[in-house]
Amino acid sequence: MGLGLTIITFSVPQELERDLNDAVKRMGFISRSEAIRHALRLLASELRSLDRLTGKVLAVIAVVYGKNSEKTRVCKVQHEYGDVINAYFHAHIEGERCVEIMVVHGEADRVRGFISGLRASRDLEQMRVVVLDQGEK
Repeated sequence: MGLGLTIITFSVPQELERDLNDAVKRMGFISRSEAIRHALRLLASELRSLDRLTGKVLAVIAVVYGKNSEKTRVCKVQHEYGDVINAYFHAHIEGERCVEIMVVHGEADRVRGFISGLRASRDLEQMRVVVLDQGEK
């Protein structure tokens, strides 16, 4: 493999495999590997952007998880970082799933810690972070 690529192997649920195959077709990737490399680049870019945050940060965080999932983990993190959560919304969607939307505002290190704590919950299906403002005005 002249490109200096490393082979890695991992398991995904069948639904995620279907999503991956659909993304390959719809987005024109030449292979599933190329689609995964693209997704990893996006993740790495997002992490670098979060690492560069300084000062006060205003952000919206949305998470989706199953009703019977590790909610206690999410709750624990929310309590630990309650000082940065300004607003919170919880709704039940599609039967056995929940969505939570949180407006957070605080020092960059605390906001990053909160995001990392949420990501550590294995049952999160999705998580999006939108940084709206950074730094004191």
